Amino acid sequence: MADLLFNPTHMVFEADGTRYDLILVNDPYGGVLVAWPATGYLWRWHPGDRLKPLGTCNEHDGKNIFNHLEVTQ
Repeated sequence: MADLLFNPTHMVFEADGTRYDLILVNDPYGGVLVAWPATGYLWRWHPGDRLKPLGTCNEHDGKNIFNHLEVTQ
């Protein structure tokens, strides 16, 4: 992935009937922060490993997002 710290990525896709409109930016503590502003959900993505929720997040959405990120990285 590109340098997300200075060039954040905006990603829009659909899975299982849900439209995801996400912002990705490097996390200074490791991984990539994945924000879904419409819901307030926030995750830390470790490519090739996992998508960790930072707060209360819907598990089904987390799986859809992780699968999409892993395929498009």
